[in-house]
Amino acid sequence: MKFNAYPWILIAVTFGLCAWLRFTLVEQTELGFVCDSGAQRIECPIRWIVIQIFNNGLGYAALFLGLLALFTGSGFAGFMAALAGAAGLVLYNWDYSAVAFLLGSMALARAQTNRCRNQHGTRQK
Repeated sequence: MKFNAYPWILIAVTFGLCAWLRFTLVEQTELGFVCDSGAQRIECPIRWIVIQIFNNGLGYAALFLGLLALFTGSGFAGFMAALAGAAGLVLYNWDYSAVAFLLGSMALARAQTNRCRNQHGTRQK
């Protein structure tokens, strides 16, 4: 079995997408003034949703998924923890998201390594 790079590519895409959201919607001062004035632009509801996501527990959710991945050893839980951790790292929740990203990445790597070992068997000297 070859190395499965798709989860890692999706994690990198999540970093990029969240950075794009952060720098184009959240940190634009002019857009913030326009949205706060009550203007009806398409960016305003999207900006509000992004701000609510990182204000309301993205770090806690990422940490929960990271601990779940640590204790279960599930590759899927590790992948989800790494995704949530990546989003939290970029969207101002770095305290718990950093731990979740590391736990998720380690669980995902461990699951991929175990899958490879089970398929190819362990080599004996």
